[in-house]
Amino acid sequence: MVRFLHTSDWHAGRSWKGVSRLDELGAVLEHLGEVVERERVDVLLHSGDVFDMGAPPAEAERLVFSFFRRVGRAGAAAVVLAGNHDSPARLEAWGTLAELAGVTAVGRPRHRLVEVAARSGEAVRVAAVPFAHPRALLEARALLGDEVTARRAYAEAFASLVAALCAGFRPGVANVLLAHAHLEGALLSGSERAVHVEQDWAASAEAIPGSADYAGLGHLHRPQRVQGTGVPTFYAGSPLQLDFGEAGEEKGYLLVDVEPGQPTRATRLPYQGGRPLRKVAGSLAVLERDAESLRASGWLHVTVALQGPEPDVNGRVRRLLPNAVSVEVERPSQAPPPAGVHASALPPRALYAEYVRASRGAEPGDALLDAFDGLAPADGG
Repeated sequence: MVRFLHTSDWHAGRSWKGVSRLDELGAVLEHLGEVVERERVDVLLHSGDVFDMGAPPAEAERLVFSFFRRVGRAGAAAVVLAGNHDSPARLEAWGTLAELAGVTAVGRPRHRLVEVAARSGEAVRVAAVPFAHPRALLEARALLGDEVTARRAYAEAFASLVAALCAGFRPGVANVLLAHAHLEGALLSGSERAVHVEQDWAASAEAIPGSADYAGLGHLHRPQRVQGTGVPTFYAGSPLQLDFGEAGEEKGYLLVDVEPGQPTRATRLPYQGGRPLRKVAGSLAVLERDAESLRASGWLHVTVALQGPEPDVNGRVRRLLPNAVSVEVERPSQAPPPAGVHASALPPRALYAEYVRASRGAEPGDALLDAFDGLAPADGG
C-alpha cells in the first residue's frame, strides 16, 4: 500500500484586505508536517498555487521551503505543480535544489511521467499536469477562430495531454494523475480569479483516465469530489477560507491509500490552524453586547444596522472588533415623498434635505441646509 497526502492552493504570501494570512498558513503547515510524520505518508501531492504570486515575499518562500525540508526529513517524497498563480520558471528553479529533499517540482507540462519511490521502495507513477493557459495548449489561429470551437479545442488538447502522460501507467504500481485545471461541473468558491475559471474554458471530466488509481486536482478552492469519472477524483481545495464567499466552508486535505488491485481509499481530514471567516449583522448595541465572543470568532464581515445617524461607524466597529476586516452600514429605509408630490415640485432646500436623508441616513441640520441655500442660484434654477 502507498499512502498519499493531497493538498493544494496554499496561496502563500497572500495579503487579503490588508491582512497577512502567513501566520495562519504556518500553523496549517505545522499540523500537516505532524500528519506526514505520524501517518508515515509516502508521497505528498501538491496540485498547484503554492504561492499567491509569481515573485512571492521571502517570508512566504522560507515557510514553504522549511515545510518541504521537513517532509523530506520524514522520509516522504513530494510532487509539486505550478498553478496559475505560480511562476513556472521560478518553481522549477527552486525545484532543482528541492530535489535534495525529495521534491519534484513541475512548472511546465512534460512529455514523461514523474516517478518517485514509496518508503518501501515501490515505484509510484504520477502524471503531472501543471496549469496550462489556453495560449499554451492552442495555436494562435485556433484562439482567433470561432470561440465555441476554440474552447472545445482547449478541452480536447487537455484530454490529449492527459492521455499521453497516462499511457505510461503500469499495472501493479500506484498510478496518480495530478493536475491544476478546471473540470466541467466542479463548484467554485468565489475567491478564484474569474479570468482563469470561466466555465467555457473547463476541461471535460471524461479526460480523467480509468487507468489512474487517484486523480488529485487543484485550482478550485471548494473541496469536493468530481463526479462523472471512473476513478476517485478530488479537488483538495484551499487550506484557508480565502474570502467571505468561502465563509462556512469546511477545509480539509486528503489521505489517500492506494493498493494495486484494491479500491482506492480517500479520506478528507480537517486542516488545523486557519482562522474561520464569519459574517455577522446587528446594531451597534448588539455588537457591543457580543464583542467578547466576536473577537474570538475569526475574521469578520460586519453589517451594522443603523436606526438613525451615527458618526464614524466604521471606526467604532473596528475599534470594538479588531478582527473586523470589512464593515458595511445598513441604513434605515426612508419614507417616500407624500402622495401626489413629485420630487421636481419640491423647492431646492427640501429636495436637498431628502437627498441627505436617503444617502446618509441622517436628518440634515439647519447649518447644512443654510449652507446649501448659500450655494443655490438666487433664481432657484
